[in-house]
Amino acid sequence: MIFGRKNIDEVFTPRNPTVNNGMYIPRQALEKGLFRSVTGSMHSFLFGESGTGKSWLYKKVFKDKGINYVIANCASASMKNSITGEIYSVCIPPGTSEKTGYKETKKAGFSAGATAEISHEGEFQIVMKDGLLKSFEELHRKGGGNKSVIVVDNVETIVKNEKLMSELSDIIILLDDERYARCKVKLLIVGVPNEVIRYYSAAKNRSSVGNRIEEIERVTGFDSAQVYDLVERGFNQFLKVKIPELQTRLLSRHIYDVTLGVPQRVHEYCECLAYEIEDNDWLYSNELLEESDKRWLLKGLRECYSTIEKHLNSDETSEGRRNQVIYSLGQHSIHQIDTNKVGEIIRKEFPSTAPESNSGIGQILAHLSKDKNAILHPISNSNYYSITDPRYIMCIRVMLYKEPGTEIVKKKAFKIS
Repeated sequence: MIFGRKNIDEVFTPRNPTVNNGMYIPRQALEKGLFRSVTGSMHSFLFGESGTGKSWLYKKVFKDKGINYVIANCASASMKNSITGEIYSVCIPPGTSEKTGYKETKKAGFSAGATAEISHEGEFQIVMKDGLLKSFEELHRKGGGNKSVIVVDNVETIVKNEKLMSELSDIIILLDDERYARCKVKLLIVGVPNEVIRYYSAAKNRSSVGNRIEEIERVTGFDSAQVYDLVERGFNQFLKVKIPELQTRLLSRHIYDVTLGVPQRVHEYCECLAYEIEDNDWLYSNELLEESDKRWLLKGLRECYSTIEKHLNSDETSEGRRNQVIYSLGQHSIHQIDTNKVGEIIRKEFPSTAPESNSGIGQILAHLSKDKNAILHPISNSNYYSITDPRYIMCIRVMLYKEPGTEIVKKKAFKIS
């Protein structure tokens, strides 16, 4: 046991609800934008793909800046069938007693000479304060009278719920009311990008809601330098593996390529690799990457693997055009793609078998968008498609490769059953 080496589950924490400060990678532009937005005059909308680190981002910023906040989870609100109920539950401590009424005792007098008294009680109900207002007042009190934030997280889970979306719109508008505004409460709405447009289109009083919400810059994955920072910090500083700098750079590039830099996926992959290194007496070698690829794929991409496998041609197909198209999707890092771009990639990657025109590619893309678990989604009124889930790109990059010298697309023989 090397002195100072941390446990693997302390270093790589892919779904840790609390911020792992030692492994937090600063994103200054996003942090500055978030802080300026929540301290401004409008409510804020923070969005990014699942796993890009939205939660760690706002938790880190709010802690560093001393901002009082609570998190209202829309998934919980959906179960309660009330956003107000969820806000109340996170603002008012469980078990808090409330006075709902009082009793008044009156004594009845008797005629002269009577020695007994008869008393009766009258019930008087106290009008209950608005639950939302009470929540804001409690949050205001805990914040010492300063501006506080209610994070409305996972908003994508309620976009199709007309009742809850209407309630959220009412709350946004209501916060301008003088009774509520004096509590200095801001909303930070957090969700995935595909649902942003749907949110606005589904919201009641769209213009009124839109005029009160500011979209913050989209949260994306790490760039290659940030992945290098995380790999260097995690393996060399905290796990004491001591990987040479050149190998660290090659390793971080591989991790960046297969995970697209998505923070959660980077942590997942590094966790798998760390256990491989531990089993190898804490010695790193490039040979460990193939096993790490497999373990990482089976851990979170099993369903994607099965879907892609169903779309592949058999190895016996002469040109395997469909395989080339699917392989090309994995080489494209932008969210949208069309026939022309796929044709360009095929001509670059498969020069000896590439078609002179893009004939047939469009039909293959259309086919990949019609399956029950479609890889692609057609974009309305255009020739473009979007990847339905970034995990498909990650999976393609791990499972498919070009056979050296033949340009044939091969599938790595991972047993997933």
